Amino acid sequence: MEKKRKQVKVKGISKKDISDALREFYRDKLEPKFEKIDKRFDQVDERFEGVDKRFEGIENQLEQVDRRFEQIDRRFDLNDVRFENIEKKLEEHDGKFRDILNHFDQIYQRFERLETEYYSIAAALDRIEKKLDEESEKRKILEREVFDLKERVQILQVRIEEIENRLNFSK
Repeated sequence: MEKKRKQVKVKGISKKDISDALREFYRDKLEPKFEKIDKRFDQVDERFEGVDKRFEGIENQLEQVDRRFEQIDRRFDLNDVRFENIEKKLEEHDGKFRDILNHFDQIYQRFERLETEYYSIAAALDRIEKKLDEESEKRKILEREVFDLKERVQILQVRIEEIENRLNFSK
């Protein structure tokens, strides 16, 4: 049931004339513009290809930067572990230093006690030396007195002998 198209002529213009006019219009007017547009699209495509290449270059650079950041991140992780170990060691050393400081405090206390005892002993020695000096002087005096007494005793002995001799002569 196809209907055949009838060529309708409108005041001397046929469908063929319209079709030919449209083809001629297309060929003369539209096709050159489409070709220009195609060329422009080709230029735009070339530009996009250049931009794509630039983006690929940028992407490669970003991948390198990402790799570097990953390396740096790994280094930071390693440094974090190292710092944690260092902090643990510092805490251990702080504890040891506290112990050492406590020992020093105890030693200083002992030194203070020893110093106090030293001054007490030194004062006692001074008193003893004074007493010894006094005793030495007393001893010298006593020795002189003993010597004097011995001399007196000798003198007395001599006198006694004289008296005895006299008494013996008188008898």
